[in-house]
Amino acid sequence: MSSLTKIPAGVQYFFDDEAKLRRFVERRVMDVFDGWSYDEIILPMFDYHDLFARGMGAEQAGRTYRFVDRDGALLALRPELTSLVARTVATRFVRRERPVRLCYSGEVFRYDEPTERAAREFHQLGIEQIGEAGTAADIEMLLVAAEALAALGVEDYRIALSHVDFFNGVATFLELSAADRAVLRELIDHRNSHSLDEFLQLRAPQMEEERRRGFCRLTQTAGKEDALERARAVLLEEGSAETPHRQLEPGEVDGTERARAHAHVGVEHGLEGGGKALGDLLGGEFGRARGGAPPQEEGLHRGGTTDG
Repeated sequence: MSSLTKIPAGVQYFFDDEAKLRRFVERRVMDVFDGWSYDEIILPMFDYHDLFARGMGAEQAGRTYRFVDRDGALLALRPELTSLVARTVATRFVRRERPVRLCYSGEVFRYDEPTERAAREFHQLGIEQIGEAGTAADIEMLLVAAEALAALGVEDYRIALSHVDFFNGVATFLELSAADRAVLRELIDHRNSHSLDEFLQLRAPQMEEERRRGFCRLTQTAGKEDALERARAVLLEEGSAETPHRQLEPGEVDGTERARAHAHVGVEHGLEGGGKALGDLLGGEFGRARGGAPPQEEGLHRGGTTDG
């Protein structure tokens, strides 16, 4: 088939009512961000691949669309926007008064799944807050999320809270390699408890059968305080076992949300509404910027995006 008539896998065309709806959603959400004093930042469509590898981790950055420019530098179409914001704040906003509140809207590109229908081009709306400590900043993120959903007329939704230390604590305790951590993360994200059980039997044979099965059940666990109690009963590492009550007691916990923000340490939350996942709208990756994150100042970095 001619390339003039065939559409590449993973991309979409928007026109007529679909284009109008997309712009409507973008305007409504960006108006909410503006009302909370988040200043818009327009970011480049591509940057150095190394920047994204440091921010996302090598395994996730391997799913980017890469190319070599005429000077021989390895570049990548942006797979996410948080790394670009973090680099901007660390280099150009050094003297700007804290906290810094920034918002953005734009396309990102990732090769997530090798299937014909898998999306590879996404539109992201997101906010980042850097430099404010305390729970007030956490609450602000939740309030912005709720207001954005209300502005779009979404009524049937829930905010699921979890903590990345669940994943990090277990992976460290089991002494998993970087490659095995990536596999574990993928299995948890896909709620694949059966394959997770087989993986742990193979890669962590020292794990007791009862604890292994209990951990696998966590991928199907969601709720409020009852879910936290069930999580405490099967966590393997003392630091992880203390996490649920310390960070998550006020809200709901979803057992599959813990693996996603592995480049950050801190609370994270996801949103679901109308029976359809809304991704990480306004708070997916959320915490202290450490580990694989780009260089940043000392201080709290909260933020998140939604893919659409």
